Amino acid sequence: MSAAARLVAGLALGAGAVAAGWLATRAASPAVRAWHPGAGDVRVAGPLGVRVFGEGETVILLIPGIAATQQYYGAAFDRLGDHATVVVVDPLGFGDSMVHGTAAESVSLATHLAALDAALDDLGLGDRPTVAVGHSMGASLALQWAATASTVKGVVAFGAPLYRSRAEADERVAGMGWFETLMAAGPVAERTCAWVCANRDQAASLAVALNPDLPPAIARAGVRHTWEAYRRSFDALVAGQSWEGALTRLAERGIPVRLVDGDRDPVQVPGRARELAARFESVHAVRLTGRHDLPLARPAACVAIIERVLAAVEVAPHV
Repeated sequence: MSAAARLVAGLALGAGAVAAGWLATRAASPAVRAWHPGAGDVRVAGPLGVRVFGEGETVILLIPGIAATQQYYGAAFDRLGDHATVVVVDPLGFGDSMVHGTAAESVSLATHLAALDAALDDLGLGDRPTVAVGHSMGASLALQWAATASTVKGVVAFGAPLYRSRAEADERVAGMGWFETLMAAGPVAERTCAWVCANRDQAASLAVALNPDLPPAIARAGVRHTWEAYRRSFDALVAGQSWEGALTRLAERGIPVRLVDGDRDPVQVPGRARELAARFESVHAVRLTGRHDLPLARPAACVAIIERVLAAVEVAPHV
């Protein structure tokens, strides 16, 4: 065999090994196995893209994390519609909420909170008793919005980034891996995001190729945001420290809060949820087997927790 033939054969074997590894990762992924598209009517409410389904007096507001959209909460969450009116949002600056007026605007904590209020009001649900549920950045947003909304009766926070300093936030993000660290901030991240904005179709295909552990629809949706939305949302809701004041206000109102973490989640500060549960009577720390992607990989367990909170707040007298 000539040197050229050996090179071609080696490249073919290498490509085959990479493809086999990709397929094996995909086959072993709990998220890929568990996720299917969720039900509901996709529309625009106020400044946000939303998906709405179910019926019931109580509203369940589902908020995904950074660089995610309403698709993150898949078909396993549909059963919540048997008990409540469910509103799944694209956070301001992400998904369909990127299209409707946030490409060049400042995406601050205040604008995130106001957008949720406007969306629920536009749907005619702003005065209903509500359970706020969020994942990752969306968990921080759920806590902080709940502290401002008198209608909220309970909060479920999956993988909440409860950091007390920017250094703590950077340390936990670094624990997720070199790629997450590279993309969290800096010129490389900004240039990459600029390329994504200019080449969304190619970026979506690349995201699927780079993330065999994610359902393809979730990977593709992850490129639907702007640099301003990503950076400012990270600063306000992941690296910011305003969550602690929000948690204090919720505790003063006696609002039940479930802080739900995966036992192998590198995002969490070890012991933080237990510390807060010991400090506040209405806060409970829950551990599930898994990593940071609990709503994707453990949806049935997540739904069961939401249902228990919903049942508790519905039997309690509304003040």
